[in-house]
Amino acid sequence: MKRKIYTKTYNADVLKGLGDENSIMTAAEHSYASGQEFGEHFHTTETLLRWYLSQNTDKLAALGFLIDHIYHNGFLNVLSLGAGPCVLEYLLKYSLPIDAKVVALDYTSFFIQSAQKLLPNITAIQFDFVNDNILDLPDRLNIKFDIAVFYGSAYVMDDLQFTDLFKKLKEMGVKQIIDFHAGYMTWKAMMINFLEPFRKITVMRKLLRRPPLDSHAGKFHGYSRSRRELRRLYQEAGLSLVEETSAGDYLYVAILT
Repeated sequence: MKRKIYTKTYNADVLKGLGDENSIMTAAEHSYASGQEFGEHFHTTETLLRWYLSQNTDKLAALGFLIDHIYHNGFLNVLSLGAGPCVLEYLLKYSLPIDAKVVALDYTSFFIQSAQKLLPNITAIQFDFVNDNILDLPDRLNIKFDIAVFYGSAYVMDDLQFTDLFKKLKEMGVKQIIDFHAGYMTWKAMMINFLEPFRKITVMRKLLRRPPLDSHAGKFHGYSRSRRELRRLYQEAGLSLVEETSAGDYLYVAILT
């Protein structure tokens, strides 16, 4: 099962200024919205870390999971895709051997330019899942990556983009891919999805004494997928599941090879 999901992370006025709510958020739109909403926290390394960690304590458990996994498997060089503000990658770098390399990719120029200035221990590169070729990266950076990581970012891609990128990561020669999947659809979410059409009926909401739905859904920014749907995409990309687990608030984590 798969359904579109919409974000209301940003201020309503910012979201409404981004155009059609049913079109995927572009790199320029995401950069603008992030700068408007979070810009005040990106003045220094300290202000960035203080803000990000106070808002994302749940992700630290997942970071610990990744660090343990990297050491257990003897990995060294890490590629993080859809890294956002790049704070987890910054902390990861300090947790690995001194010669380990951590490369963080994101399509949001605001985040990447800030990371290049404030988080110099990692390599931060602006990269679009859809429009840029991941296969050029190892030669461009002269790095052979052991592991590729999606920290809650793979859900933004449609099926074709998803399978294409995962397939290319395998072609690059990464030993493993870890998908901390933020768009995972639980059984409860699947049931809610079935009932969604009824939830929108005005008469039904009045009978249940529920307030009218907000006419603005937010901004389309990805897909929620069931375990079966994710397995299908991994298989189409030519990948094998090593393990399915959870870490912190990520209810579904796939380790792939």
